[in-house]
Amino acid sequence: MTKILVAGSTGYIGRYVVEELKGRGYWVRALVRNPDKIKTQGAHLEPSLENLADEFFIGDATKLDSIAEVCNGVDVVFSSLGMTRPDFVHSSFDVDYKANLNLLRLAQKAKVKKFVYISVFNAQKMMEIENIQAHEKFVDELRASGLEYAVVRPTGYFSDMAQFIAMARNGVMLSLGDGDKKSNPIHGADLAKVCVDAIEGSALEIEVGGPETFTYREVAEMAADVVNKKPFTVSLPLWLADGVAAVTGFINRDIHDIALFATTVSRNDTVAPAYGTHRLRDFFEQMAAIME
Repeated sequence: MTKILVAGSTGYIGRYVVEELKGRGYWVRALVRNPDKIKTQGAHLEPSLENLADEFFIGDATKLDSIAEVCNGVDVVFSSLGMTRPDFVHSSFDVDYKANLNLLRLAQKAKVKKFVYISVFNAQKMMEIENIQAHEKFVDELRASGLEYAVVRPTGYFSDMAQFIAMARNGVMLSLGDGDKKSNPIHGADLAKVCVDAIEGSALEIEVGGPETFTYREVAEMAADVVNKKPFTVSLPLWLADGVAAVTGFINRDIHDIALFATTVSRNDTVAPAYGTHRLRDFFEQMAAIME
């Protein structure tokens, strides 16, 4: 039986990947930094890991000594490990690059056959952002590692879209620019299928988005409709958003990354090949129900 290590297993994508792997009959070891998250459902309705993974390895990938044996005995490493929000302790390079590099070096040492990694769609258009630089610096290490590998590049996650429901419920919707740029975000369960297909397949780079494409404005309108409110919309011109992003650079580098990412995607369409069946409105309705 093929044995797979999932790093980032308590995150939005990691939980669904563990579930998909178990559904296809794989043995799964889940790397977990905070064991309290094993028994709980994810914040965006992703499954609990408690009855899914075959084995839990408690360790922090930013601390090599704590994960020294994590790759021993596995055939494949899958990593969706990355910084999703500022923690004011680690930088993007600490997590997205160095922690994944720790895993890669251990995978090489343990003679793991393949390493599959989640990066970012359109990364080449966003290389001024430190978080993207960290992702892509690791991708370069992975390509040079000598291991079989695959890099999955999603457009964005449904979990990212949950902020629209929160804004609509609070009565204020922030809009950057004209709100006319398009994106096709993907549900975690659909992306998990793509990730496990990448483990089983031979493609080196997979760009993927969800089955529906929306403008920012359309997503905001959908969220407002779902919660049955008409939020006040604050439209921030991109030149002013750029100024705000610049100021955040003097406050916190991680918040600066988030602000810079927001202004960058507000200037570009983010549409990748469509995959999956989950609809964004259904997700919005589920999130609105748990926020009540």
